[in-house]
Amino acid sequence: MAKTKPRQKGRGTGSTKPASGRFPWGTVITVIVIVAAAAAYVFLRYGDIRRYPERAADTYRKPPESRLSLYFADAQGERLIAEERSVAEASSLEERIGQAVRELLKGPRGPLGRTIPASVELKGARMKGDGVAWLNFSPSFVSDHPGGSTAEIMTIYSIVNTVSLNFSEVKKVGILVDGKPIDSLAGHIDCREPFAADKTVIQ
Repeated sequence: MAKTKPRQKGRGTGSTKPASGRFPWGTVITVIVIVAAAAAYVFLRYGDIRRYPERAADTYRKPPESRLSLYFADAQGERLIAEERSVAEASSLEERIGQAVRELLKGPRGPLGRTIPASVELKGARMKGDGVAWLNFSPSFVSDHPGGSTAEIMTIYSIVNTVSLNFSEVKKVGILVDGKPIDSLAGHIDCREPFAADKTVIQ
């Protein structure tokens, strides 16, 4: 009777253990670390995405604005009517006064009438200790004015009321042309002294 040879360990087809006899823990740990790092990155990068629009809104903040009442002429050119306008807020009082007058010089946005010739420029605004705001205009303030006593009143008090009624620090408004006082704008109203606000011309 022939003898059967004994099977050699580790060579059979049914063996499931690696040749070394060890489980590859190092590889498994490396894979786990990589997956965890990737998951952490995705969470940090995208997990808070719903709050991004709020953060963007918080980052951009609209500059503070000032609300001004600018006085223009009515359709008949005999009364003043306020037109509300928002402008970016300036730092100093003189800058705010200059800003208001320059907006007035741009003319109305609605159906009201211009009170100052379009060619006029404001060359400067200065506050004095007695509460007088001195406004220095270009020579066209006089040379391009259409004339007439009513037109003069509209021009002067559109400026004076715009400045005095928007800024409580201003008690009166003085008018200069090219840095010098003027006797009159068009021969009807004395402009040598500063003007106080006049609400009676406002509709």
